[in-house]
Amino acid sequence: MLFRSTKGIVTKDGDPAVEADVVMTAAALGFAGSYIATTKNPIQFDIDPLVAESDREWTSLFKATVQKLDATVGAYLKRKGIAPSNVNAGTSPGYSEGAIIMGVYKLAGKAAPQSVSAPELSEKGKALWEQISKNDVNQYTGRGAYTGFVDNKNTVGDTDPVGPRSTARFVAPAPGLLEPDPHPRWLPPLDSPLWNVRKRKVEGTYVPWGMIGGEKAGIGSSGTGTGATNEADHVTGCMHNGGMVFNGDVTSNDIATYTHGMIQAIYKAYVLGPNCEPYEIAVGNVTKKMASCLPCTLFMSATGYPPTSIHLGRGESWAPLYQPYNPNGPTGEHELAVIRDLNNAWYEKCLEWLEMGLEMLDDRHITDDHKASRDAVSQYLSTNSKDKTVAGVLILDAVTVHEGEMERIGRTLK
Repeated sequence: MLFRSTKGIVTKDGDPAVEADVVMTAAALGFAGSYIATTKNPIQFDIDPLVAESDREWTSLFKATVQKLDATVGAYLKRKGIAPSNVNAGTSPGYSEGAIIMGVYKLAGKAAPQSVSAPELSEKGKALWEQISKNDVNQYTGRGAYTGFVDNKNTVGDTDPVGPRSTARFVAPAPGLLEPDPHPRWLPPLDSPLWNVRKRKVEGTYVPWGMIGGEKAGIGSSGTGTGATNEADHVTGCMHNGGMVFNGDVTSNDIATYTHGMIQAIYKAYVLGPNCEPYEIAVGNVTKKMASCLPCTLFMSATGYPPTSIHLGRGESWAPLYQPYNPNGPTGEHELAVIRDLNNAWYEKCLEWLEMGLEMLDDRHITDDHKASRDAVSQYLSTNSKDKTVAGVLILDAVTVHEGEMERIGRTLK
């Protein structure tokens, strides 16, 4: 597979962590600013209420970070004379067994349910939801376990709900297989310092790029049950034991990607029609925040299904689907075309949001140590402006440098 192999994501010798900060901060700014300008409504980023209750320091840092977003978006909107800024910090709905996040298809008159614990479902959908929420089906229940589910309210033709669609791991596709063929992905060269922490403690080999937990390869395993000698492989082993499906073998020449349940559900809802509603159901007891990560939020909003709550945590090695994936149920006749069209819509919005966000990152609002990377990302977008997939790919590259979006934004904005 052909990769961009530079020490920086967009530069020959730059700092990839700082460049990832800039990419994801610009994406968050552009998304928030575009939303406010278009809808004239406020936008809210949420913290898990369990964290808000237990960690005051973290909650204060979260609120301060959202205030930075608000100030930066506000200065831009005021300068453009578009709309006043209103970026708020709040809390997501509380966790309960089977609680849901929903993609709200407003164009079809779909509204968010009044309760995350009692969605209004079809008779068949309710039965499947109860099975998923009680873990009476085969699904992933480990770290970040949210199961995709589509309630099907069609009255003719296919009337069956779809699920469970758990987060699954894939290998980033090789070039030449897709239409359009995306901008080449970034893979750090072997002499990049990023590989130092991915060297296995005992074996001396390297954990492939993109693997969640890969930066912990030099740390001894924290638990049993996986046979791992280091924490990185232990994390992967726990995911496997928790039921995550690994599609394809990820080698040191590949990039591991993870497609979340909600994203899988949105593709399927489009295939089945506007009477279908995509959900993500909380399962397991490891991750309990009832909100969508920023990478999911960008895809959901670009495809017309904005989430009911947004958090600023991690979306490590997130990626969309590129080919039909059906762990349960048949592949629809137009499924590949739907994937292509929704991905194209996402690419288009990523470019819009990233360009807007970079414009917001003027010298008054960006920290001094991020200015050079801002200029480099801007230059890279300009140089590759004919490639409509470039912004989406830069976001995919940025989230392989694993970090929370709150931390990235906090480091980037004054």
